[in-house]
Amino acid sequence: MDSYSINSVSFGYTKRNVINNISLDFLPNTINVLIGLNGSGKTTLIKLLSGIFKPKEGYIHINGKDIFNYSYLERSKYISYVAQGLNVGDDYLVKEYLSFGLMNTLKFYKSPTEISMKKVNDAAKKFGLVNFLEKKVNELSGGEKQIVSICRAYIQDTKIMILDEPTSALDFKNQNLILNILKEVASVGKTIILSTHNPNHALYLKSNAILIDNGKILVSGNAKEVVKKEVLTQVYGNDLKYSNELDYNEITIG
Repeated sequence: MDSYSINSVSFGYTKRNVINNISLDFLPNTINVLIGLNGSGKTTLIKLLSGIFKPKEGYIHINGKDIFNYSYLERSKYISYVAQGLNVGDDYLVKEYLSFGLMNTLKFYKSPTEISMKKVNDAAKKFGLVNFLEKKVNELSGGEKQIVSICRAYIQDTKIMILDEPTSALDFKNQNLILNILKEVASVGKTIILSTHNPNHALYLKSNAILIDNGKILVSGNAKEVVKKEVLTQVYGNDLKYSNELDYNEITIG
């Protein structure tokens, strides 16, 4: 069983820390949702976990080994990362961009095989992207680009999948599509870590929820224990309401 942990990690862009002494263990077969306000440190923590940023203090381990002691290729076999927004050359076709998810399985200068491209096509079907494969990336909407980016990470087929605000540009239908695919991915023994502005996503995913404020973890645990008025008011204020006070089976601000 692959283990993934962050141990006493702090990080700052200047002298002031944005992340303060955070420790977490992430287990296979789990979804872990980071929640909190803008500026709370969610995106910075996501970038630390994915290896984009290196901690000022502390360690991030896969199977007891610091992630920065893995080569980039080795790390790409363990961790896939989805940023906010698709940052890739606009001249790529969608099918070409999706095939980048196969690169950690190919030898240098080798092209994807027919079998590996079938993996791309199967994933495109799952994500509803078949009709986009021959389009260029710059022809897509923001939401379509986001789905393509998540699909590429899915094709990468890593033990750990890290996503920064994966549903931020998606309509309700596609939010539901992506969240259900993430449920499926976690169910086969993989670890999902994502950030979101919507605490209800943690409830929907039946995940672990990690409430972050000012770069510190206020509380973490089962979503049912974290996504509660008496807990969330620490961050979101006193205007939270339960569904039995409104018309929704969720927590909302009203």
